[in-house]
Amino acid sequence: MERVEHLFIVRVWFEPGAAPGDEWRGSVEHVPSGSRRYFGALADLQSFIRRAAGGPVTVQGEGAVPSGGTSD
Repeated sequence: MERVEHLFIVRVWFEPGAAPGDEWRGSVEHVPSGSRRYFGALADLQSFIRRAAGGPVTVQGEGAVPSGGTSD
């Protein structure tokens, strides 16, 4: 099986004064396509990566990583 790689740029920042629990924001860019999405929840980051990479992604610990072909 040929290995397929994707490159993403993820930026995360703190917004003081936001509602409790919603202080962290971010953006993710799929470098090859140039598409970008802003997010306020890790689930939105996960969803974007899943669509851009064309495969399943699971959240493990505090980061999103490819799941290696298993379903969510």
